[in-house]
Amino acid sequence: MTKKFDLTITENMNTLDLETNHLSGKLYFVKTDQNWVAEDDSIYIHSLIGFFSDFNKLNDSESKNLMQKWGIYFRTKDLESNLD
Repeated sequence: MTKKFDLTITENMNTLDLETNHLSGKLYFVKTDQNWVAEDDSIYIHSLIGFFSDFNKLNDSESKNLMQKWGIYFRTKDLESNLD
């Protein structure tokens, strides 16, 4: 069985190689105006959270059906405050 979930981190870019027996692909994450605050080693996290947060706000059934088709669900959660 082939499976891959490899993250490569370089300055200003992260790549995520994905592979199974039936599908393969690569996600690229680069610095943009929306994720510039992220450290080089966490661009992918910041970008995925931002993307799915915005994607969930789309008010069309086609987007929601597409996520359900692939079994992808996303929910944001509030960060716990460290101000005690």
